Amino acid sequence: MLAVVVTIVAHAAKLEEMIAALEGNRIHSRDEPGCLKWEWSQHIEDPTKFAIYELYRDAEAFAMHKASEHFAAWAEASAPCIREKISGQYEVKGPDMR
Repeated sequence: MLAVVVTIVAHAAKLEEMIAALEGNRIHSRDEPGCLKWEWSQHIEDPTKFAIYELYRDAEAFAMHKASEHFAAWAEASAPCIREKISGQYEVKGPDMR
């Protein structure tokens, strides 16, 4: 399994647009056959900070996600909202089997 972890700092004046972009990506991403989890969170103390956690069956499923129309729409909608973004891909070594 492949985990993708993204942290974002949004411009304070663009929070509503950021949340709308995140929701648009979430709704469509969860319908992808290789997507096992896609969720976003907003920092409790600093509402400009967001975290995205994605879990895919494998690297090919993530590649399909990045090639999708909704990912392109996410990239376009979120770009003006993002002040800082850090992302990484991780091989899941200790899966939660519950």
